[in-house]
Amino acid sequence: MDTYCVTFRIADKTVNGRTYAERRQQLVDNVYRDGHGYWEETTSFFLVESSLNTPTFCKEATNGLSEDHDIVVVFDPKDMSASYFGPVKHSDVLRYFFPRLQKSP
Repeated sequence: MDTYCVTFRIADKTVNGRTYAERRQQLVDNVYRDGHGYWEETTSFFLVESSLNTPTFCKEATNGLSEDHDIVVVFDPKDMSASYFGPVKHSDVLRYFFPRLQKSP
């Protein structure tokens, strides 16, 4: 089981008929599965346990979100693997911190 740090920005707009609240809840539903560890007391950061690898976890986490408007960054602090989703403007800066950074499909 790996622990993932998930930071995100859900655009405050309706996209494809889905509101901010609906897309944020979709993200919560996507990452909180099977009763594994989960913490979300801050506005846009989760700690989540998963048996998936980093790219697969990111892909599962972002299912139903808007690639054009929403941003999600996932990293595993144990091995520093990272994946991102959405319109990240400064992926080069993220790559500085996470050399193994991958863009999620």
